[in-house]
Amino acid sequence: MVTSRLLMIAVLILPLLFTISSHSQQLPDTLPLTKSGDIPLQMVAGINSFLLKETESTIQNRASKWHRDLSSTAAYLESIAPNRQHFSKLLGITESRLPPEMHINASFRVGSSGETGVVGLGAGYKIYSVRWNVLPGVDGEGLLLTPLKKPIANIIALPDCDWSPEMLCGLTAGVSEKSQFARRLAENGCQVLIPMLINRKNTYSGIPGAGTTNEPHREFLWRAAYEMGRGIIGYEVQKTLSAADWFESQGNNSKSKNRIPLGIIGYGEGGLIAMYSAAADQRFDAAVVSGYFKPREQLWKEPIYRNVFGILAEFGDAEIASLIAPRSLIVEASRHPNISGPPKSGGNQAAPGSINTPIIEDVKSEYSRAAGFINGLPSAHPFKLDVIQNGAGDPADESTLSDFLKSLGV
Repeated sequence: MVTSRLLMIAVLILPLLFTISSHSQQLPDTLPLTKSGDIPLQMVAGINSFLLKETESTIQNRASKWHRDLSSTAAYLESIAPNRQHFSKLLGITESRLPPEMHINASFRVGSSGETGVVGLGAGYKIYSVRWNVLPGVDGEGLLLTPLKKPIANIIALPDCDWSPEMLCGLTAGVSEKSQFARRLAENGCQVLIPMLINRKNTYSGIPGAGTTNEPHREFLWRAAYEMGRGIIGYEVQKTLSAADWFESQGNNSKSKNRIPLGIIGYGEGGLIAMYSAAADQRFDAAVVSGYFKPREQLWKEPIYRNVFGILAEFGDAEIASLIAPRSLIVEASRHPNISGPPKSGGNQAAPGSINTPIIEDVKSEYSRAAGFINGLPSAHPFKLDVIQNGAGDPADESTLSDFLKSLGV
């Protein structure tokens, strides 16, 4: 991806160089270009090597942008407030969201009662098809699993973007029963909202009647938003935070005497959105990030829709995790769906990029960095790393969900 872009730059610059060299008069303090071989490729290789070294050096350079004060919780939160504000700005989540309104999709009716909007019934809970407003022209939609009794916790559950909300609660096939963490949390008495994320297919990538592209939907939207300082990540974080707004509007705000704890859990691409949401918004009492957490210095090898301009200069996964402290963070080392590249059909316009299960040693090293940032912070909930089958097991293990509920105090 880097090489192809730099090659385009070389093609634009080289004619200028050759024009200058064609003049007989030599510029002062210069020497003739005497290199042999393929000069454009040599130049691209040199630029590529420079950029890779600069990217790797961001780990050490980030320290100058942080001034964590571990003397107290209040001091810590104040010291990282500028970083949180900058993080939100990079994601493009600075706009004020619309007042939260949750609408039930009235076209669905199931069961003997024929209740409007109910798409399924579970053990002690109902499943509603819902939509909520986020920004002008931007809505969120998904499923709401509501227990028949007062919920013990409110949870936002984010599946990998290729998993539908229906798959995460067992209404349709595609996810093993063990990994249907939305269903399992609802069966334990939680109210669970499952937002639908934009998937990696390319069904609608293109212009009707003009042609299609093999860009995944996430990339297709990312390209349209990037020039405006926005991205698919920021929009989905806004959808998630709008869902938190709705939970708060139901009398469950920080001043409520009987406040119900609010948690967030995500897997795969949903793990990314869950971690970013909890870092940006302090209302989440605990977060679970499954199958995603690792060093990001090779982010350029991942799909381009994960790109946030300038983020590595200040934020790796460990630094983002430190924005969640002193609240609870559980990192679950589990397998990630294998994404070998963009869709094969529709052309060849998509940027290259793949996603694999994080190497367990990488997960542990990045987790160690995150834990080190808050070591000594009083009253902080300790971060926790749950390793499932050496990092290759299915997500939402029993131990992880148990730790999650405990961290919420239920």
